[in-house]
Amino acid sequence: MTTRTGYPVRCDCGHEGAIRMSENDQSYSANWESYTLVGLVGGTYSVSNRSADWEEVFEQTTPACPKCGGALLPSNLV
Repeated sequence: MTTRTGYPVRCDCGHEGAIRMSENDQSYSANWESYTLVGLVGGTYSVSNRSADWEEVFEQTTPACPKCGGALLPSNLV
């Protein structure tokens, strides 16, 4: 089974989006995490057999605000 959790992100201009983390929560199977941006511009990121930290997620997905174009950082997590 997959668990999905949304983490809100707010740009300095006030626009709000989220980072959605999907993770495998099934016992006795390989761990994985997948990160997708919601309402933001950027890419996706996945890791297997470990957990990613926020610095890594932001570095790999390069989230930006679709309203003002500003780059978002872990400090923008709400």
